Amino acid sequence: MIKWISLLILGIIIWYVLTFVYGTFIGALGLNDSSFFNSNSNLHNFILFPFAVWLSFKVTKTSFWGNSKDKTKEFDEKLFNKQMEEISKGEEEEFSKVKDNNSNSLVENQLVSDLHISSMAWTAACWRLTIENKTNKMMLEKKVVKFCRLFLEQEKKRNHIKDYNRADVRILKIAIFGCSLDEVDKLIVKNAFTYEVAKAFENEIGYK
Repeated sequence: MIKWISLLILGIIIWYVLTFVYGTFIGALGLNDSSFFNSNSNLHNFILFPFAVWLSFKVTKTSFWGNSKDKTKEFDEKLFNKQMEEISKGEEEEFSKVKDNNSNSLVENQLVSDLHISSMAWTAACWRLTIENKTNKMMLEKKVVKFCRLFLEQEKKRNHIKDYNRADVRILKIAIFGCSLDEVDKLIVKNAFTYEVAKAFENEIGYK
């Protein structure tokens, strides 16, 4: 507010300068005795004053409406951070349902081999892309984590793996992103991984 008032005062000073320059210019042209300039001095001031105020904001590179852009940017950043916190919270709720990997690193002490994780990742990628294509919506990451957790649990029940922990769930989720979309599309077509197949797979592993 103080800065805005200071710029307004600067505008008034510029207005006085412009008025002097303008009067000198009109006098030099010999137009000061004409009826138009004599009878319309208030009109000239009405035009010069807002121009002077605008010029004061322009030369100081200050927005007339204050820091609205900065506030909007700050609001957008806060909203983005809040959304990211909610996403992270949702994922961590799913990770907390799995046995801890007992390490400060999120991906250390995995129990499932990289080869088996890679094989599961392609299946999970087919599931995700099929669902997203059908619903035309990007899937929430917490749902992907849930799917990974239940998929690994199913593999354990089938005795395909001995056990798994949080590191395995995280690695599987990361591995899904490593699957080429073009290759995933080819696998979906090759294996007839339709939407019905994807939903049946969800029922099989207990995903709801």
